[in-house]
Amino acid sequence: MAKPRRPWTVTPHSPIEKLDDNLWAVTSQVPGLPVSRRMCVVKKSTGGLVFFHAVPLDEKTLAEVLAWGRPEALVVGHDQHAVDANGFREKLGVKVYTPKESVEKLREKVEVEGPIEALPSDPAIRFESIAGTKKAEPVGIVKSSDRVSLLFCDVVQNNAPGSGNLFLKVLGFNGPAPKVVPVFKMLFTSDRQALRAQIRELSTTRGLSRVVPCHGGVVESNAGAALRAAADAV
Repeated sequence: MAKPRRPWTVTPHSPIEKLDDNLWAVTSQVPGLPVSRRMCVVKKSTGGLVFFHAVPLDEKTLAEVLAWGRPEALVVGHDQHAVDANGFREKLGVKVYTPKESVEKLREKVEVEGPIEALPSDPAIRFESIAGTKKAEPVGIVKSSDRVSLLFCDVVQNNAPGSGNLFLKVLGFNGPAPKVVPVFKMLFTSDRQALRAQIRELSTTRGLSRVVPCHGGVVESNAGAALRAAADAV
């Protein structure tokens, strides 16, 4: 028997972080784990909204988001990032996209429109898969005037030194700087050289001003240097 899909379930979350003119975010805890997660909301040039990760929102916060734009799409980094994807799709009517490597597994948890390549193009936001990752994890590239923000799933994390529990600390999930955590390198990387090269290439993105990980703090200063350091340690 198929496991029941999780409905829209609001858990405690932060107020909206208005990171840029067309980029908002909300953070909460991963259900059942002592790990933070961040949902990003990107406003397209057409006024539609693209969500990266799914965090169900309380009524007040949801109303503010709906007043900002029309929910259109949800990008899920991979099938293990889908705990709230079904409730999100049912509540907001968004179409769900994920890397082609995760489409079939994700369909066990939520109705999927297609791979990220099928996401309608827009000058404000695009997604590309990161080389060297087993699940072809996507990075979101958000353009805000002359600034660019890079949105990550699990590849690059920035967990504060005191966050999480002892087990996660022992596994090396914590800072003090953005990095590819040891567990990711061991279990979710298919080609470290390719991954290192891709992160270095992303660090040279013209106009790069911000790195926004799903897990951990936003990097607002010297974003390119932070990514290069993360690449060097892969």
